[in-house]
Amino acid sequence: MSHDKISAAARKRMAQTGEPYAAARRAVIREHQAAGGQIPPSDPQWFAISYSQAGLDKMTAWMDTLLFRTGPGVSGVEIDADEIRVRMSSFKLDVPRGSVRSVKRSDARVRGTTGVHGGRGRWLVNGSTDGLVELAIEPPCYLAPGIDTLFRRQKVNLLTVSLVDPDGLIAALEPDGHT
Repeated sequence: MSHDKISAAARKRMAQTGEPYAAARRAVIREHQAAGGQIPPSDPQWFAISYSQAGLDKMTAWMDTLLFRTGPGVSGVEIDADEIRVRMSSFKLDVPRGSVRSVKRSDARVRGTTGVHGGRGRWLVNGSTDGLVELAIEPPCYLAPGIDTLFRRQKVNLLTVSLVDPDGLIAALEPDGHT
C-alpha cells in the first residue's frame, strides 16, 4: 500500500473514530497486513485526556491542537498488549505494561491546575480536575529531557492523568482486562 493510500485511509479513520493520526495510521497498516494474511496481535485502546472548557476559546483550542499538538482529540493514553503510551504536547512517556503495579482513581486535589507538572518521580498530566487516574510504576520509567522536564532526564514512578473514561482505562489495565 502506497504512502498516499495509507495517509488517506488514516485520515478517513480519524474522521470516523476521533483517533489521532498516528494511532489511525497504525490501525490502517495493521488492517492492511491482516488482509494480506498477517494478523496483528491486538488493537490498541485509546483513552482521551479530559479537558475543562473553562477558559478555552476557539483560538486557544486551535493553537493547542495545531501548533502544540495538545488539547482535546490529540492528547491521550494508548494501551496495547505490551506498552502504555501517554502523550500530551511535548510530554511523551512509554510504560511497559508489566511495570504498572497498581491503577486506581486518584484522590489528588489539583485545585484547578492543568498541564504537565512533576518532579521527584511524581507527575501530573491533566487538562481538567475530573477523571483523575493514578498509576504506580515499578521499576520507574524515565522521561527524555525536554521542556516539561526542564531539559533533564526525569524518573516517573507515580503518574496521575485526567481522562474522559477513567473507569475504562482502569478496566483495561487490570490483570484480566487485556486488550
